Amino acid sequence: MSVEPQQVLSSTNDTGKATVTVLYYEEPVSLEMHNEVLKDLDIGASGRVMIPDSFRRGKSIIAVLDGECRILNALGERVYAHKIVV
Repeated sequence: MSVEPQQVLSSTNDTGKATVTVLYYEEPVSLEMHNEVLKDLDIGASGRVMIPDSFRRGKSIIAVLDGECRILNALGERVYAHKIVV
């Protein structure tokens, strides 16, 4: 049984630039996950999207998703959603 390489799907535009959604926490410690769409990013020789150092600074990146994604529910959101009843 042969294993074929996995096809890489990419949201690159006509100029070879990529659009990604980055999931991250603010450093040093944060319970709230943030997300941001980055557009027109360069793609390195290895095929990976190059996220600028200026964006990385002060963040702990958890995931980079292909394309523009809308987060419907995330871990930690419910921590802030509960009201304290006395």
